[in-house]
Amino acid sequence: PGHDWTEVGQLRVIDTQKRGDVFVHRAVLTEGRAPEPGEAVRISVDADRRCAIQGHHTVTHLLHWALHEVVSRDASQKGSYVGPDKLTFDFSSAPLTKQQVRDVEKLVNEKISENAPVSWTEIPFPEAEPRKDIIQFFGEKYGDTVRVLQIGGAPHALDGYSMELCGGTHVRSTDEIGPFRIVREEAIAAGTRRIEAVAGDAARTWAKEEAARQQQKFEALARKKPDIPALPAFETKADTAEMLKQIDARSAHLEKVDADVREYEKKTTKAAEAELRTRAAQIANQLVASHAGKNFCVAEVANADAKLLQAVADALKPKFNGPIFLAGARNGSVALIVAVPEGLTAKFQANKLIQQIAPIVGGKGGGRAESAQGAGNDVSKVAEALARARELLS
Repeated sequence: PGHDWTEVGQLRVIDTQKRGDVFVHRAVLTEGRAPEPGEAVRISVDADRRCAIQGHHTVTHLLHWALHEVVSRDASQKGSYVGPDKLTFDFSSAPLTKQQVRDVEKLVNEKISENAPVSWTEIPFPEAEPRKDIIQFFGEKYGDTVRVLQIGGAPHALDGYSMELCGGTHVRSTDEIGPFRIVREEAIAAGTRRIEAVAGDAARTWAKEEAARQQQKFEALARKKPDIPALPAFETKADTAEMLKQIDARSAHLEKVDADVREYEKKTTKAAEAELRTRAAQIANQLVASHAGKNFCVAEVANADAKLLQAVADALKPKFNGPIFLAGARNGSVALIVAVPEGLTAKFQANKLIQQIAPIVGGKGGGRAESAQGAGNDVSKVAEALARARELLS
C-alpha cells in the first residue's frame, strides 16, 4: 500500500482486491476529504515498504521450496502473510526439529547468496496446469492466463528450481532479499505449523531487538548468580549477517549460563533447606526444654518468617504432645503457625484459633483442625497475640 493524494485530501491505501477485471482499492482518509466521482488522484508507492515486502514475498517462495527439500514434499502451504516487518508461512507438517529449522534456514540463505535471477512469465493456464514442477493450489480459481514466479534457471524459460503461480510483487534477484532468519516455528492447528521469519532490514531490526532481550535475560541471570561470565558483545554497526552470528553466539552463551545458574540454584536451595532444618531443630529443642511439663507451647521465634515457623513446628510436633502456637516477625510482617495433635482436636481446633488471633496483628488465616497458619502486618501486637493464644489454650 502507498498513499493517494487528492487535491484537497489524502488517503492511505490499506488493501487492493481484484473483482472480475476491476482492481478495487480500499483506503482510509487521513487528511481533508475523499475524492468525488470523476476527480483525478495522484498515486505514489511507498518504495521502502514495497522493497521490504518484495524481499519477504520472494523468500516465502524459497522457504516453501526449502521445506520440500529438508522436511517433506508433503509440506504444503496452508496460508501466509507477507509484510514489511516480517513474514509468516503456514504449512501442513509434524513439528520440525531444531535441526530441521536450522537446515531450512541455512538452505534458504545459501540460495539467497547465489544471486539467482527471479522472473515471472504469463502463460495460458492450460499450459501450467499439467506441470508438476509448477506449484499451484488445489481448489484455487485461476483465470485463463496465469503468472508463474520463477527462481533460478534462465529468466522466463520456466526451468527454475522454484516455480509457483503467483501474482505478487517480488525482487529481481535473490541477493536483494538479504540475510534470512527464522524467529519462530509453532503449531497453529492440528497438523498445521507456522514459521515466522524476517529478512533484510527486518532481520537487522529483529537482531537489535533480540540483543536487547538477551541483555535483559543476562541481567536477570546475573541477579541470581553474580559471578557469571560476561555476555559476548553485540555490535550495532556490524552488517546484518554478522549481527545474526553475534545473536547466535550470545544465545549459545546464555543457554550455558542458564544451565549453570539452574544448577547453582539447586545446590544453594538444598544448602538453604539443610540450614533451615538445622536451625529449626535447634529452636525446637530449646522450646521443648523451656516448655517441659506444660500442656501447650506458645512462643515467639525471633526473626522468623512462615517457612521457618513451619519447619520449627514440624520439628517440635514429634517431641511435644500439646498444642503449639508460634509467632514470628520479619521485615515488617507477622507470621503465625498453629498445630494441634489429632487427639486434642475435639477441644482445640487450629483453624479456629488462628481465626481468633490473626486479626490482632492486622491479618487473617485459616487451615484445618490439626494445622493452620496466618499472617498480619502489625508487628507491635505480637505480644498481645501470644497472650491471647495462652488464654485460649489454658
